[in-house]
Amino acid sequence: MTAEDLGRYDVIVVGAGVGGLCVAIEAAAVGARVLVAEKTERVGGMLHISSGEFSGAGTRRQAARGIEDDPERHWQEVMRLSHGRADPDLTWRTVRAQGETVDWLDGLGFDFHPETPGLVHGHEVYSVPRTYWGVNQGDSLLRVLERELARWTPEQVRVLTGTRVTGAVQDGAGRVAGITAVRDGTHEIAAHAATVVLATGGYDAEPGLRNRFLPPGCEDAMIACLDHATGDGLRLAEGLGAAVSGNGIFLPVMGLIPDPGRPGFAVDYREAFIELAPAYRTPHEIWVNRAGERFVPEDGTSPERRERALLEQPGLAMHIVWDEATAREAEPLIRNGAGGWTRERFLAEQESGRWIVTAPTPEELAVRLGVDPAGLAATLRRYNEAVRAGHDPDQGRTTLPMTIDSPPYYGITSTAASLLSRDGLQVTGDLAVVDRDGRPIPGLYAVGEVLGNDVFAGDNYVGGMSVTPAMTLGRALGRALAAEAS
Repeated sequence: MTAEDLGRYDVIVVGAGVGGLCVAIEAAAVGARVLVAEKTERVGGMLHISSGEFSGAGTRRQAARGIEDDPERHWQEVMRLSHGRADPDLTWRTVRAQGETVDWLDGLGFDFHPETPGLVHGHEVYSVPRTYWGVNQGDSLLRVLERELARWTPEQVRVLTGTRVTGAVQDGAGRVAGITAVRDGTHEIAAHAATVVLATGGYDAEPGLRNRFLPPGCEDAMIACLDHATGDGLRLAEGLGAAVSGNGIFLPVMGLIPDPGRPGFAVDYREAFIELAPAYRTPHEIWVNRAGERFVPEDGTSPERRERALLEQPGLAMHIVWDEATAREAEPLIRNGAGGWTRERFLAEQESGRWIVTAPTPEELAVRLGVDPAGLAATLRRYNEAVRAGHDPDQGRTTLPMTIDSPPYYGITSTAASLLSRDGLQVTGDLAVVDRDGRPIPGLYAVGEVLGNDVFAGDNYVGGMSVTPAMTLGRALGRALAAEAS
């Protein structure tokens, strides 16, 4: 069957997540004809589950609140938090312009949460408030980008959803000059352009590919991203000889719940996650490993410390344990971004048996959790002694609100999860994809998570340094490619 030829465009963008949408919007604004190919049935990519947090320094919103900040200070903090392992040049290219990206969104009517700019405690904290998010998290960003996209006619920006890219078209000189794809599962198409931009996101939903990049022993990590993140762009570029990083870095997302109906995957955190950050909820429970032993102070303020501690535990698993009195006294352990978990809902969830197990004794609870019974019983005795004494000699925890000795006992298991792809395509400062000899592959560019999060966060998580580089560098790339085409 002959593929339908969709003709020639100035820029083809593969993937309609935040980076791809920003490329398309800015390229169109400079006058380019753009084709966007998205394999799912809707644009937005990971914004559909993302908190949508972004960062930028020297913004109008900071100035209005008397916050002194500038891009140089932001860059220095990114390098500090990434332990010097973020790419300094690419990081500076995005950070120096991220404040302008924030102001751009402001001018487009983005629905900022009233607490922004703020400090976010899910990752290591910036020294000044420079993180922003919307009232409706990732959906707030998506609404703005969709409005901007809608400004252009289909002649200017054509968006094809349900379109899976199958290969690259190359001209006689080896330049990438288009794509081949399949629409709606059967209809083969081809399109041509001066440049192709890969904005296809990560690979974490494809276990075999993900585990290729994970350090040994981390294969038990749950998958927490959306199903579309299967590394399509990375595979396509590798087939053209592209260089891919292999940093061997993994830092888990914590507090996600294993999905009983889908082994290896986490419950969608829009529905439920376990709140572990003491800045948002006072911890009353203990966390133990499979030996029934505590492994980190539950009230510690460093997310990185607890993330690295979890990596040392068998199976990357932790088990959170509490009792009936705790359940009645503490704030709900389970939450979601919409604020949908009341105390009544949490207490009902305890009894449902869906995620939480219960037992009349610590030993029986341990069996149900897959934990050593003697170890858990001994740990609870020592913890209760620490609460009564007001001093925790084992982990140095200082928040000791109440003993855990009122049956029945409850427990929930959480496993380290992967959400963002750490490795990805290697590029020049202008985002041209390079081959294994470090030479640009003519006509091929990349932006967003397909570059790997390590580029902008090193071996850590750094606030706003996933979504914001995708937006900021995507906008700059769109303008540059459109100017080149004209």
